[in-house]
Amino acid sequence: MADEAASTIAARPPGTRVAALAVSLAFTAGAAVVTLWFLHEVVAAVLLLFFAVVVAIALSAPVAWFERRGLSRHMAALLTLILFFAAIGLIGWLVIPRLVGQVVLLVNDLPAFMAGIRAQLAALLANYPDLQAFVSVDGGGGQDLVNIFRGVGAFSLSLIGGIALTIIFFSTVAYVVLDPRPILRFYLGSLPRDSRRAGMRAYRRAARAVIGWTKASLVIGAIQSVAVFIFLTLIGVPGALVWAALAFFADFIPRIGGYIMAFPPVVLALTLGPMTAVWVALFYLVSTEILGSVVAPKIRGATMQLHPVLLIFFTLAFALAFGLMGAIVATPAAAFASAFYSEFYLKRPLVR
Repeated sequence: MADEAASTIAARPPGTRVAALAVSLAFTAGAAVVTLWFLHEVVAAVLLLFFAVVVAIALSAPVAWFERRGLSRHMAALLTLILFFAAIGLIGWLVIPRLVGQVVLLVNDLPAFMAGIRAQLAALLANYPDLQAFVSVDGGGGQDLVNIFRGVGAFSLSLIGGIALTIIFFSTVAYVVLDPRPILRFYLGSLPRDSRRAGMRAYRRAARAVIGWTKASLVIGAIQSVAVFIFLTLIGVPGALVWAALAFFADFIPRIGGYIMAFPPVVLALTLGPMTAVWVALFYLVSTEILGSVVAPKIRGATMQLHPVLLIFFTLAFALAFGLMGAIVATPAAAFASAFYSEFYLKRPLVR
């Protein structure tokens, strides 16, 4: 077909060939622009689908555990999904009412908190007059802090859109867990026939790494959340349960998650005094570095077989390219990239 079109163009007069080539290039460029625009618009859906597949892969571990104990594949998947959604519902029932109560309390007391911050800054600046030219503690500055604080945790989607997105996400997880064969057939069918064995090995290797990432993140998140709750409760920072719940998910964003979750508690600690804020900041710094540099690499090293530098690079790259959702899926993406690189590049036969 392409040869016939090329021969047809070649048979035309020179002026006609130039015009036909220009039209062809214009259509090709237009198709490329439309394709890039479409990919840019649907990147959030692609990331969401990828994350749903990652969650389904993580749930394949308990499915396999139930299968080894005599259950059929369908019953094992169904029981795993029931336990998964029951755990989510139980956590929501236990935590969300208290979270909402503390958030409401924080919002109601926000003007007093901001007034306390301004008072602390004014007292600090009184001892250092040279800084007064660079720092403002008037009402406008306080209002800026209020706006910043209110922006933390805000969602870009409407409530109805968020609910619909959540339903779609968990429905995708359920479908993949119950019957992953269509996804695997599509994946293998997209590969050349002679590359399918390597593709299956890469998938299995990436799946093991994803399961290891999930286990490591749950363990590290539990340690971090308990430590945050105990420390903030002892030091008297308002909303300790809220920040502990957020800290549980910090490790799902490697290296930078702890610092993101530290911002609201440090701001609130300013209402109790500058030194309190310093202690809270130091606590998050030390705990994040210990968990991120000592505990997490050892756990992930035993479960994922990935170098920490690779995880850091993927986290920064995906966060810059796709925002928070990109940072969340960065570690599983690194696992897949490492597996495919190993199977399709390092193990490829040498051409002589």
